[in-house]
Amino acid sequence: YIRIVNLKFASEIEAENASYAEHELINKLPGILSIEVLRVTNLHSVVINKFKSQKNAEESKDIIINKMKQNPNIKIEIFEGERLFIKEKS
Repeated sequence: YIRIVNLKFASEIEAENASYAEHELINKLPGILSIEVLRVTNLHSVVINKFKSQKNAEESKDIIINKMKQNPNIKIEIFEGERLFIKEKS
């Protein structure tokens, strides 16, 4: 199960605080397989979370997503769903 989180921050301080938190999430989120962060600009990041199941993704919302939504200095968009396929060059 994949969750893509589009984050836009009001300040660089908010962006830095979020990046520190992302490093700790791998050990705190239930069923998380990987976290990939793409920094678009200093104030804009895209985070790709891979979970074992949709249930694990739902459980993780209380830990991170709902808390981030309460911060007025962060705009957050979430896109999630089952992975259809992955093609890697061999």
